[in-house]
Amino acid sequence: MARLIPQKERAIDSTAALMALLLVGTVTEAMFLLLPSFVGALGDVLHLSTTRTGLLASADLSGIALMTATAPWWLRRVSWRPTVLASLAAFLLTNMVCFAVHSFWPLLCLRLLAGLTAGVAYPIALAGVLDTRRADRNTGLLISLQVIFGAAGVYAIDAVRLAWRLDAFYVFLSGWLLITFLVSARWYPADPSDRPPNGPMAWRSLVGRGSLVVAGTGLYFLMIGAVWGYLEGIAREAGMSLEQTGTALSVGLVVSLLGSGAAAWLGLRFGRARPLILSAVVQVISLGLLTRLSHYADPVTAFFVINAVFQIMWSYIVPYFIIIFNDVDASGRFVAVYGTASHLTLAVGPYVGGLLIANRPYSPLLWFGIIAVSACYVCFLAAIGLDRAARGTSEIIAPEQAIIHAKRPA
Repeated sequence: MARLIPQKERAIDSTAALMALLLVGTVTEAMFLLLPSFVGALGDVLHLSTTRTGLLASADLSGIALMTATAPWWLRRVSWRPTVLASLAAFLLTNMVCFAVHSFWPLLCLRLLAGLTAGVAYPIALAGVLDTRRADRNTGLLISLQVIFGAAGVYAIDAVRLAWRLDAFYVFLSGWLLITFLVSARWYPADPSDRPPNGPMAWRSLVGRGSLVVAGTGLYFLMIGAVWGYLEGIAREAGMSLEQTGTALSVGLVVSLLGSGAAAWLGLRFGRARPLILSAVVQVISLGLLTRLSHYADPVTAFFVINAVFQIMWSYIVPYFIIIFNDVDASGRFVAVYGTASHLTLAVGPYVGGLLIANRPYSPLLWFGIIAVSACYVCFLAAIGLDRAARGTSEIIAPEQAIIHAKRPA
């Protein structure tokens, strides 16, 4: 009879709280979302070497990775709202200081600090979205908002004069941080939903499925960090202008809303494995086509189409990565490691990309991306296979639990 009693409406499930969660989960990913423009701005304004540009592009992402690695120990023990507000305030202040800094080493330290501050709020926002009752839909909405943020930022930053591009990056990010801070001060949920702060972690699952999803996430975002950060260079190598490239990247991001929108609408209706297989095939083909970009009669149109298709599948599949990652552990703490796996390899990606293209064309970088993304999908599909095997075992040991698991599509 207890199941017939209506559940009390939680603050975290309100529309206002969800908007605050989505905003925080977006602005703390700013460096990733605006990476091509930031890399281009560093080259146009500071005239740094490829190696130093890669290190600066990696600094924020390294800071987020380091901080999210600690999150499983404190994520469910702190009060979310004041912690997020302190994180956003520090992130905003650090970005404002960067306006006046153009020397490599001081700027590198500031960008690392910016990543550390953003890395506090990011896992809290991600865990909050996954704690909502419509986690499958809301994860898709998070990626949708990130796409809108990235598209607007790339277009705005690439539209200004070359000498102003780096300042434009800081202005765009600071403006959104201020808006997010004000919204969060009013509506961000104060408590970590209704999960226990010291719930047990499924260590046996972490050895198998956990290792696979960490490896899969790392391989995917290593590819993204390496290839996405240099898409501007790939397009310009094929003869496209900076304006054409900026427009193509922005349009691709806008069109990719179809992907995240589909993920939010479909949820887990088609399970987990089929979306992975579809995305794997399309993304491998897209990267392969980019290796021949300069051979097309109309490389501008070709880049528009290939980039748009790739980004549609990117924004479509990332919500499923997060859901599969969250499946590994019921305590709701292991999902913070997703931020570590994605941002650590995103941090390494631009540096690896810089090494692969040093004094060479971009095709080796794209082939590296094809290998990495293929291995990524193998890891996630293997994790789903292990999950199915574990549920098969539970049918023998505990039939009543198997009924619950059977309702969850793989």
